[in-house]
Amino acid sequence: MLALSAFLDLFTPPDPALRQPFTGAAFFPFYASCYAMAVLVILPHTFILRLSLLPFVLWQAWRCAVGLNFSAGLVLSLGAKDGELNHWNFTYMVRLLSSLCFPPVHVR
Repeated sequence: MLALSAFLDLFTPPDPALRQPFTGAAFFPFYASCYAMAVLVILPHTFILRLSLLPFVLWQAWRCAVGLNFSAGLVLSLGAKDGELNHWNFTYMVRLLSSLCFPPVHVR
């Protein structure tokens, strides 16, 4: 029973107060793993390698989604207080998910 509770704690988001600001260094591992997947798609006979890299890419996406504070950069540039723009984290995720679930349709 102890192992089951540890598995369930794996998918709980961390405390929002512990989020890092969104910087290039924090986002680079996710970008690099997506770039590596794109290169592997071009190369022939790399299905097994792509399949083995997929959990790492998904883990990086989860870590960026729940561990980065997207409003920290706006707070610094706009001169706002530290908690005023926390809704931007939610707005960013809703926009990202809506673009993934409902891609834009181009009408000719």
